[in-house]
Amino acid sequence: MPPFEVIGVGSLNIDRVYSVRRVVTDGAQLIDEMAVAAGGCSANTTYALAKLGLRCGFLGALGDDAEAQMVLRSFAEVGVDTRHIVRKKGLVTGSVLAFADGHGNRAMYTEPGANAFFQSGDLDAAYLASARLALFSSFGGAIPLDVQRAAVEALQPTTVISLSIDSLLAPYGLDALAELLSRCTIAFANVNELRELTKLELPAAAEALVDLGCQTVVVTFGRGTIRQPWMTTEATAGEGEQELPIFCWLLSGEGRWALPAGPIHEGPIVDATGAGDAFAAGFLWGFLMWEPLPHCAALGHVAAGFCLASMGCRAGLPTREDLLAYHAHYFG
Repeated sequence: MPPFEVIGVGSLNIDRVYSVRRVVTDGAQLIDEMAVAAGGCSANTTYALAKLGLRCGFLGALGDDAEAQMVLRSFAEVGVDTRHIVRKKGLVTGSVLAFADGHGNRAMYTEPGANAFFQSGDLDAAYLASARLALFSSFGGAIPLDVQRAAVEALQPTTVISLSIDSLLAPYGLDALAELLSRCTIAFANVNELRELTKLELPAAAEALVDLGCQTVVVTFGRGTIRQPWMTTEATAGEGEQELPIFCWLLSGEGRWALPAGPIHEGPIVDATGAGDAFAAGFLWGFLMWEPLPHCAALGHVAAGFCLASMGCRAGLPTREDLLAYHAHYFG
């Protein structure tokens, strides 16, 4: 058995999340609530997988400021190995300023800080290769992206590789991510990020990733979308399920599935920040447990629901027992 089931590679941030009545593009709003916590796309997913009981580590860069300690303490809460996280002298830890409303709308502004200076000498290839799953997402900056491309090429063919295409990676375009995607087992993207990455509409946007070599593309739709004619599905649908919004569409060599959203979140949306990272964690946990792809997506849907109920990316994340109990309740 590998020493680690998951090693994440990506940005490490301090998130300052402000809850507002409405996210505005021009104007003013009162702040209802504020949360300060550790964040970062692959870091959140790694944290969530550790909380679900997997052995996890992380590769990334922090500043030499006090906020770096907050990041390390957060990982320590769930037992993530931090020995290979580097500290960049004279630099600040990355930070995110986020505004979120109860409708699931967000506005996020990122200062990459030390993340943008993650270099080839900071990445221990043997450490990364010790994991069953290598989890990649953005850092912010071209240097770390080059390092990630080189790292993926060095991994063994048996290593599961996951890539979360977030709002910082998508603008680089498909050519810049081609090497990563060609070795990718699972790629996650919401519909807007996938459109920006490929300059195509679905389903052609997802098919473009498969054409590069990506084995499975997972497209999420946030608050859901109506079923489209091209959304052929092999998932079992219950009575009336065709009328439910679609939360996820999967494309792989095994088939295509459109997954209807279940009522997995009770009460108002407190904060949608990190819900995509939580979805990826639930999906990947199921994948590592050898579950079928539609079952993995359902687990991701449940995990995202937990995240929506609390401020910040990590406060509401479920334990394995909670995840399975809620999944059994809502999906049978």
